[in-house]
Amino acid sequence: MNTLIKSFYQNRPSLFLFRKLLPASFSTSHSVLESYASLGCCYDVRNSFGEFRDAFNVFDEMPMRNNGDLMHSLCRVIKASNNIEKGYFVHDYVKRKGFENHIIVMNSLISMYVKMGRMDLAQQVFDDVVVKDIVSWNSLLTGYAQKQNWPRVFDLFLCLRQADNLVPNVVTYLALLLSVGHANEVGIGMSFHGHLISIGLYSNVQLGTAIFYMYAKCDRLDYAVVVFEQDLINKSLVSWNALIATYKQKGYDAEAADIYERLVLEPDIKPDSFSFANVLPAYGRLGYIQRIKSIHSVIIKRGLDMKGDVVLSTAMLDAYGKCSDVKAAKFLFDCIHQPTTATWNALIAVYNLSDEIENGLNIFGQMVRHKVSLDPITMVTLFQSCGQMGSLKHGKMIHGFSLLKGLSSNLIVGNALIDMYMRCGCTKSAQVFFSSMCTENIVTWNTMIYGYMKNGCSSSGLTLFRQMRFVNEYKPDSVTIISLLQGSLAASGSCYIELIHAYILKQGLVSETQVMNILIDSYAKIGIIDKARDLFMENDFKRDQSSWNIMIAGYGMNGQGSESSKLFYQMQDNGYAPDAITFTSLLSSCSHCGLIEDGCKFFDLMVTKYKIKPTMEHWTCIIDMLGRANGLEEAYDVIRTAISQKYSEGVPLDSVAVWGALLSACNNNMNMKVGGLVGLKLSKMESGDYMYSSLISNLYSSNEKWKEAREIRKVFGDGKLMKKPGVSSLKS
Repeated sequence: MNTLIKSFYQNRPSLFLFRKLLPASFSTSHSVLESYASLGCCYDVRNSFGEFRDAFNVFDEMPMRNNGDLMHSLCRVIKASNNIEKGYFVHDYVKRKGFENHIIVMNSLISMYVKMGRMDLAQQVFDDVVVKDIVSWNSLLTGYAQKQNWPRVFDLFLCLRQADNLVPNVVTYLALLLSVGHANEVGIGMSFHGHLISIGLYSNVQLGTAIFYMYAKCDRLDYAVVVFEQDLINKSLVSWNALIATYKQKGYDAEAADIYERLVLEPDIKPDSFSFANVLPAYGRLGYIQRIKSIHSVIIKRGLDMKGDVVLSTAMLDAYGKCSDVKAAKFLFDCIHQPTTATWNALIAVYNLSDEIENGLNIFGQMVRHKVSLDPITMVTLFQSCGQMGSLKHGKMIHGFSLLKGLSSNLIVGNALIDMYMRCGCTKSAQVFFSSMCTENIVTWNTMIYGYMKNGCSSSGLTLFRQMRFVNEYKPDSVTIISLLQGSLAASGSCYIELIHAYILKQGLVSETQVMNILIDSYAKIGIIDKARDLFMENDFKRDQSSWNIMIAGYGMNGQGSESSKLFYQMQDNGYAPDAITFTSLLSSCSHCGLIEDGCKFFDLMVTKYKIKPTMEHWTCIIDMLGRANGLEEAYDVIRTAISQKYSEGVPLDSVAVWGALLSACNNNMNMKVGGLVGLKLSKMESGDYMYSSLISNLYSSNEKWKEAREIRKVFGDGKLMKKPGVSSLKS
């Protein structure tokens, strides 16, 4: 019989012929019944609605052995209906044949409509069921939970509790916990958590994972971690992946990396593509290039489908881009036979991150030539490219292209377009487009305000801010205030910062830690460090890690290095562990204030006690600090030692940029000894950069090394080192 069915699918004879082919001996066989049910399922996927209806007619003529078999087969056919037209037909069939009193059939209809996203019809079927069972309730609860209609989920649950002889089960609570997370109602979630413990369901792995997700969604990562570490005894791969993803989404990259590395050590669990896709962005932001390459090798060894897994390949591309390994990213891209739009977009983003904007625009040209389908993310990435490059010409061309493709009406594209015009200094074009937008959101207004302030149009920015307050439905939020403050710094106006400070006080935004952090930073950057310190020391101020880092940096930029050091120790006394940014601020402070001994001590403390791997910023601070104190020999030795002993893992320390910075310091201090060594190093690296060859030549000339200076000029004159073409500061 199965062979006959298979042949039918392949050769597609008429249903009439199929009926004739059926032997009478099969008429009451259960295998025939199952084959007919399979016929209905396959017709759903492969054939037109008319053929699906004909298949149903065949099903209708089937002689059934008993009522249970009939219900089972009918439910299978209902499950096969995956579009609304077939859903209507099946629903009508159930009504015509009088199956409305059969609970399993009605539950199948509810699930069918839920999968189609038609909660109105699912609710209608649910209401028609006279005697509901727990499956009926769970099907509807799950549907509303997936639609994020949490008020309806809670109302249904209260009604369920009042129903006789029905007890909520695991599926019920999974839907409830999902809704609690969407509603961000952590108090209700804690109540459910306690209830599950009291009724003995908390040991269920699915529910434990759902509670963890719920706390993470409600921004209570502290509770989520406790659940993971203490309550999930039998942790599944899903649980591990969930914690890695949550840390990554919240910006806790080091923690995400740590959890992944613990997962790798688990004897009975192996990371999968989801694990890799979630930890790769964290590794990318941390600059852990060797670990990224290690994951890449594991993926290849396991034979995972990097070419077909868009999420994984995009994450890998992005990670390489964040580590400035454009070559690896491009090689990975070239290995993908049929890159998707998302993959092309990721490659453009990689070039943006590495300041190779023109290469990114060339990739866009290839997308057009290969007729790749463009999406809003493509346009957003391209507008970022144009804004980053400051090319109004390219920006207008991309704008015209987005109009041609009908993508400029997309809200996120429109916001990116405004940002591009503002970055290019064309506030008029930004205003014209802003005025023409059919829809906007709070991001649109904030982008306009920040753009005005950043371009020195403070009066226009404040006017739009007032309009936003009194005319528009969008009220200023913390991002608006931050945009005003950051823009005010560009305008170099302390009066604007004081006005914004007054508004913060009036609106009671002093409890917003991020707003206060930016306000403190603003006062420090315009030199009013006393005001910054007073705000920082206020009792009502809820300090976080960034607050301490900002104040430490503020002291340093205002020449108060000793105060930075004191605040560092005070920060530790208050229970805050310093991070990479803390030490960047400290080292920068020591550099500006000439505190060489303190700087070296802090660097050693960072590496030995806190196990923080030095980034490029840390190494640059050390080199700058030693260079300012004319400790160029020490700086040269530090770089060489770090490279030879691999202290700079993941950091391109042996690069033209680092050696060039040291050469500049040598030139400023007229240090011929170190300058000659660095110059030799740069010449071997074949950087082709005219600026460094000019520095070497000037250094030789200043030390009356005329012969060596002539040799350098000769090399330049022979064209071995080409001067990079200048870029006009005028906007095209």
